Amino acid sequence: MLQKIALRFAFVLALLMPLAASASESDVPYSPQAVKDALAEGRAVLLDFAADW
Repeated sequence: MLQKIALRFAFVLALLMPLAASASESDVPYSPQAVKDALAEGRAVLLDFAADW
């Protein structure tokens, strides 16, 4: 029973995560200072990058 509840909870979280990510403020270009400022304000920092191989 507990396992079913945990699986349902995980499913709901997986559905809501894209909504939470899109609700954040606009993308900010990377700079070491921007990261330091965000961390100093207690905000989470996510570095999203891609490379052409």
